[in-house]
Amino acid sequence: MGNWMDERASRLREVFGLSTDAKLLAPDVAQPELSEGVAEQLAFFNIEWHIIPSAEAVPMDEGYLRRFYGQAPRGFAEPREHSPSHRDVLINGHRKHQGQVIGVETTQKPKYLPGNRQFYGTPYGFDATRDPFTFYLGRANMTNGTRYDHNYLSLRELVTVTNADWRERRLLPAGYRITICPPGVFNLVGTIFHPEWSETESLELGFYRDEAGNATCYGVGSNAPGDFSYIDEVELETDWTLLGFRIALVPESL
Repeated sequence: MGNWMDERASRLREVFGLSTDAKLLAPDVAQPELSEGVAEQLAFFNIEWHIIPSAEAVPMDEGYLRRFYGQAPRGFAEPREHSPSHRDVLINGHRKHQGQVIGVETTQKPKYLPGNRQFYGTPYGFDATRDPFTFYLGRANMTNGTRYDHNYLSLRELVTVTNADWRERRLLPAGYRITICPPGVFNLVGTIFHPEWSETESLELGFYRDEAGNATCYGVGSNAPGDFSYIDEVELETDWTLLGFRIALVPESL
């Protein structure tokens, strides 16, 4: 395994108290094959590779949920009208990513002030040039140039144009596609590797796709520094105005 995989695996074993022979990856999963040039380009976009531990090694059970969703909203485990509980959404959605290697964008989220034009890349968000995806925001007709105040259609267009360009430039590892960071992955990576994501007050978007390829959108984030417990379904157009997002690279089959 590459150095980053060794480092991530070691940290995960430490956090979860796993033995050295615990299988973190699914049997058919391997490290993405990246040329030096592609690795450099992905680093420009702040893509950081992470192991999402297998369900065998780290089941998303009640112990996991108490630990990683300790400040979850009230009613977290209760079924909703015409919808499963947020607890069940996370378990079912995260299952497909367990045992996989996922690329997660680590760009700094700013302290967002509603109504202002603030950009990812610095804590206060004044410098648009610090967001590595600025070019693609423009191509997707996100006219305010920021990651806030959009809707599902504009985000779908962003994902479409970025995937197309990265495939043409051969930046995507074989078998991967770009999407918005899934909620369970955001929580896991943020809690263990990037607690600084919890130090800003705004939320981010997370997607889970169903078997028909339709996405259900969630606002995810923190109730306090070091916490990543917040999750709620995004249902109204107005709910999108305060939500940023980060990119993830996931296997195409998911």
